[in-house]
Amino acid sequence: MSLSHALGAEALLGPRLEQRILPGLDRMRRALEALGRPERSFPSALIVGTNGKGSTAVLLAEILRAHGLRVGLYTSPHLIEVEERVRIDGMMIPRSRLGELVAPLERFPDLSYFETLTCAAVLEFAERRVDIAVMEAGLGGRWDAASAVEPEVTLLTNVGTDHQQWLGTTRAAIAAEKAAALRGREAIVGVWDHEVEPVVRASAAPGTPLSLASAWATVIPIEPRSEEPRVKSEELKRKHQAGVSELLTLNSQLSTAPRTVEPLNPRTFERTRVTFTVGGASGDANLPLAGEHQRANLTLALAGAAALAKHGFIRGLRTDAARRGIEGVSWPGRLQWCQGRGRDLLVDGAHNREAVAALAGALDSMGLSGSVHLLFSCLDDKPLKAMAAILRPRVRGVTVAPIASPRATPLNDLAAAFPGSQRAGSVAAALLEIPTDCPTLVTGSLRLAGEVLASLGGDHG
Repeated sequence: MSLSHALGAEALLGPRLEQRILPGLDRMRRALEALGRPERSFPSALIVGTNGKGSTAVLLAEILRAHGLRVGLYTSPHLIEVEERVRIDGMMIPRSRLGELVAPLERFPDLSYFETLTCAAVLEFAERRVDIAVMEAGLGGRWDAASAVEPEVTLLTNVGTDHQQWLGTTRAAIAAEKAAALRGREAIVGVWDHEVEPVVRASAAPGTPLSLASAWATVIPIEPRSEEPRVKSEELKRKHQAGVSELLTLNSQLSTAPRTVEPLNPRTFERTRVTFTVGGASGDANLPLAGEHQRANLTLALAGAAALAKHGFIRGLRTDAARRGIEGVSWPGRLQWCQGRGRDLLVDGAHNREAVAALAGALDSMGLSGSVHLLFSCLDDKPLKAMAAILRPRVRGVTVAPIASPRATPLNDLAAAFPGSQRAGSVAAALLEIPTDCPTLVTGSLRLAGEVLASLGGDHG
């Protein structure tokens, strides 16, 4: 084994600087050309958007896998280990294998961290002869490395206001950057509104059929038991039929007080019973991902599967397979209940204004608003004040801690956003100091979620 292989992917990727963002596809295209165009050996589906890309991608991948396809899945960022980003049939790529793939890419020193991993994923998918690859874009669309792989179907989850320094300062500008990746046999949008719809239509590749997810699939929650807090099914159906996303609805409600409802037992919220209809398949399933925003992600994933079936990449959608795929999803760090060190933790990787708004709605629905302690941290390019304003009315107390990243928000800035908060020197220290008399909400960054899950080891989930 060469020294390069022995070092492992993380050591090899380190000099490329994970945070370095380099717009443009020329570097990726030159590398793929030199590698023999491996991306042309398999079809793919591309997922773009602000929030929900990873959840949509894993839902689509599992639905396709349940229909008998060999599926490659590429997502970012990772929670704990970089190998999480590349999966074949639900299994993480082995550490040694990722090192083998990354080492030869040293001959392309101009590739960024993300571009290098994207090339490695493409090489692995080609080598393993996947039937299809599901590729999650990073922060953008037009210049995103994943967009160098020509998709058969492209899915757009939603358009928020993250990464403004790279994508533009308005939702319309951001929508244009993300919609520029919409191409292929079908392009399907999860939701849109009067601000972004004309931009999306104008920015998608010419001639690409463009449609809403609701034209392909429906997902409606089944009424919970009467003793559990619920939203009337008529209201949910109305929201779905109108194509209104939870993210956009919550944006107009950020200043409202949280609803008071009877708290749920944490474990009862881990799965949501839904009725789904897509193509010729219709049935019920337990959705393992909590929150109304996840039902929107499932609708888009089912729509993507239907589009692939329409064009012959699946022989036909089956109810039993769709159910198995939905129920087989595991996606840690998204409204995930954990237990460790005598504490109940609700871990969620919400890391921008829209995602925190969706989290706030979930807290209200669970009856947890006002009865949780908050462990918070975020990166320095995130809207700290806006996220804090949403969370402060919904928590009993706050502990802030720095995350292990060169982009971590300084502890003083975190504390200033949450007056009266407790300061911890590290995430590990915070987990020992937070109170045990109520659940703790862990949020603000996927990096924070990853640090907490890693610290709990096997004692979580």
